[in-house]
Amino acid sequence: MDVYKLSGFRVKKITRPLEAGEIRTVAIYSTTALGDLLLNTPAIVAIKKHFPAAKIILVVNKRNAQLVENSDLFDDVLFWNGKVNGVLRLVKALRRDKPDATFILHSHTPYDIIAATLSRSDIILKDIYLNDYQGHDTFILNRFLSGHYDHRGDGFIPVISQKSKLLKLIGIDDMPTDMIIPFSYKAEKCARRTLGVHLGASSGERCWPIENFVTVIRRVMQTFSDVDIVLLGGPGEVERNRQFLTLLGEPLAARITDLAGKTSLKQLTEKIASLTCLLVGDTGPMHISIAVRTPTIIMFPSLRASVGTRPQQDQARHQVLIARSEKDNMAALDVDSVNVALFNALSSATSVENAPAAGGSRVS
Repeated sequence: MDVYKLSGFRVKKITRPLEAGEIRTVAIYSTTALGDLLLNTPAIVAIKKHFPAAKIILVVNKRNAQLVENSDLFDDVLFWNGKVNGVLRLVKALRRDKPDATFILHSHTPYDIIAATLSRSDIILKDIYLNDYQGHDTFILNRFLSGHYDHRGDGFIPVISQKSKLLKLIGIDDMPTDMIIPFSYKAEKCARRTLGVHLGASSGERCWPIENFVTVIRRVMQTFSDVDIVLLGGPGEVERNRQFLTLLGEPLAARITDLAGKTSLKQLTEKIASLTCLLVGDTGPMHISIAVRTPTIIMFPSLRASVGTRPQQDQARHQVLIARSEKDNMAALDVDSVNVALFNALSSATSVENAPAAGGSRVS
């Protein structure tokens, strides 16, 4: 962090709550995955509510652009992938407004702190994750921050709770728990009950075996002739979906719509909002489904893996299934448990139950 010394800048330490009138410009960093961004939306709403007159600048990964562009939550959006090669470009853009306060909700250490320091933000707060400690007893970059939340004493807690504890450092005590979709959307119209299925996840241990998906979906299709099946996913799910349809075989495969790699982020949101139910692992579409209030069957590879990201809102609407494994092992989640959850969700949906016709980023 030699740049810190060269800049001659010294961050202010948090010693008291921040009043609304003290802050004119706020920068918020959320530069990682789609799910992380949605998990950060309760904190973003709380920050905007606490500083109603402040200009809000979001620093976000370009791949999540459709989720935040034209949102009334933000006055400006800057794109950065969290890597060193984009730091100077980001700093130049931030210095046009010189943020009074920077909230690093989820981004890559140490480049996020370097960017916030070079932008000369007076207040810099960061949610520190366990891997940020790098085996040390304390966060070694703490002196470059105004404050951070050390959640190691709390053990594993929901990610949304981590953000709430961070914001308490500056006097925000009323952070909501509900995730929202930052842009306005409208659910697609469905004439029949529709089950969405997302086969993939961000890592292998979060993926349920394709053969297991085949077994439960075959049972669903044989029992519920009036339920449509839609396969969701990005480009990374194209091959998994192809394997699934091959194993399922004709004529059942012909009754399934495969949308992997064919929808934009906005279209994916509107499709999920139209579903009767979504079967999914711990991945971005799970968070979209929770945010748009679609009933969701969520599969986790272990109890520990479920703590951070399981639903904090509308919990009665969702079914959480956890594999009986000490280490993350999605294959340990039995087919019968998923089958029962699916049958319960589809049997209780006597008619098409869409999410609200429109959603957005209103703050109240």
